[in-house]
Amino acid sequence: MSREFAYPNRRMLLAGLGAGAVGAAAAAAPVLGLRLDDGRLKPAASWWDRAFLSLQSAGLAEWTAVVGESFTLATARGNHLLRIAAVTAFPRSGPRPNSLGRSQAFSVTFETVAGPALPPIDTLYQLTHASYPALPIYMGAPVKAGTRTRLIAVFN
Repeated sequence: MSREFAYPNRRMLLAGLGAGAVGAAAAAAPVLGLRLDDGRLKPAASWWDRAFLSLQSAGLAEWTAVVGESFTLATARGNHLLRIAAVTAFPRSGPRPNSLGRSQAFSVTFETVAGPALPPIDTLYQLTHASYPALPIYMGAPVKAGTRTRLIAVFN
């Protein structure tokens, strides 16, 4: 009794490759890189998960999880090192439109750590971080707070 070996046909090969691509995309999805810890949603600590998490669309929990992280801001005056000093939630005042994408508005306070004086204007800055994609962010004019300068960004 002889058995013939059946080679996979093109349709089976394409279906297998498609299923593999879907599995790889699901494994790399930022939603799967989030975990619950103390009732708050936090990004996972690995660089792989951070590479797919964009802080531009992140919510209050994700920003709170990165308090203390440093970012680089390049201006015509030179490079500035900024650290996230605080994330402050705004009071909830009723239902929010679903189109906003965030469940609650909040502000992020950046403090200067090193670098020359910042220009005294409200403007769009490009922040960079080793573990996250580049982040274009609109911030208010710098405010002096003791020996540090603070910049505040509002996320609605």
